[in-house]
Amino acid sequence: MATTLSNAKLTVRVIEEITLNGTKRGSTNKREIGSINEVSERIITTLTTGTDLLSLGAAAGAGTFIRSSLKYLRITNLDDSNFVRLALITDGTDVHVKVPAGDSFILSSGEAGAAEDSDAVTFDNITSIKAWADTASVDLEIFIAST
Repeated sequence: MATTLSNAKLTVRVIEEITLNGTKRGSTNKREIGSINEVSERIITTLTTGTDLLSLGAAAGAGTFIRSSLKYLRITNLDDSNFVRLALITDGTDVHVKVPAGDSFILSSGEAGAAEDSDAVTFDNITSIKAWADTASVDLEIFIAST
């Protein structure tokens, strides 16, 4: 397949800013992820009964991303008062993460858990991600970058 698409570098910045007693504090941290040639961005309403957000597999498809190509994942809770619970579903140990209103869950190294932990959840063993809203439906923003 011939393409005119060129790989690009994804730049992710985390910025903290605060002024305490008249003094500005905080920092900016930047990470660059090279060779990105696919991105997906969407907003989805998550229900209290649960919502499938995405799947990871060997081949791309509707709502399915290639596991070995995934380099960056961000899920942001756009609600102003309700939390959401994410479930990173694996073939072994699932991990559940509470994301408060306005907060984000980011997975960019491809691993959730200690590096020496044999049960660490990684892009290599996540099969799907599901979400459950707290007391009312919430909107989630999902951003995914792949090579």
